[in-house]
Amino acid sequence: MRPHLFHTASIFALSILLVSCGPPPQTGKLPPIPSANRSRPAPTSAPAKTRTAAATGALPASAAINVTKKPILKTFFRMDHDIRRLEDLYATTRGKVQNLSVVSNCNLEVLKAFVATGWTPVILSKRTAKGHLLAVMKYDDADQKIQIGNPLGVRRKGAGARGARTLSYPEFEKEWATGGSGKACVLITSKRLHDVEIHAALKKYLPEEQVDQVRVRSR
Repeated sequence: MRPHLFHTASIFALSILLVSCGPPPQTGKLPPIPSANRSRPAPTSAPAKTRTAAATGALPASAAINVTKKPILKTFFRMDHDIRRLEDLYATTRGKVQNLSVVSNCNLEVLKAFVATGWTPVILSKRTAKGHLLAVMKYDDADQKIQIGNPLGVRRKGAGARGARTLSYPEFEKEWATGGSGKACVLITSKRLHDVEIHAALKKYLPEEQVDQVRVRSR
């Protein structure tokens, strides 16, 4: 009987000793649970997709139109046009000229873009008492010069015959302003040009916001 009691007492004493030697009981708040965000690396934001606008091509430094190869244009200039405004051509040439576009809100850059495209812009000048229709046939940024005139007087490409005059850009701008139609021109072409086609041609050379200001009336 005594050996059994001694064995039981030894186990009890050993249990007390182990409890006293263990870590002290924790008091107060429980330790915080590790945050899920701390255990994961911060996500890297994907680079934002940037919309790059199509680069606008620069206008050629110079361009010219061989009006001797524009029979439709020469036929137009053989007609008698008694008009006060360039816009009057839309009505007065009905039945005579099949494809005509009146383009308004232009500037010199627009005219140059038309020449670079191969279209001959026609303007109205009133530097004399009677208004004159003039074709823009050539420009050169190096010399800051532009060639205008009546295609019927031009015998060969680049000729400065009786129907053509060469002006500085400021001189041309001043003469163009006398037309009474603001900054406008007319295009006479072999096929009808819709405003979408004209705007698309201009956007190859000019900023979109500038082209959007150009107005077109075609038939």
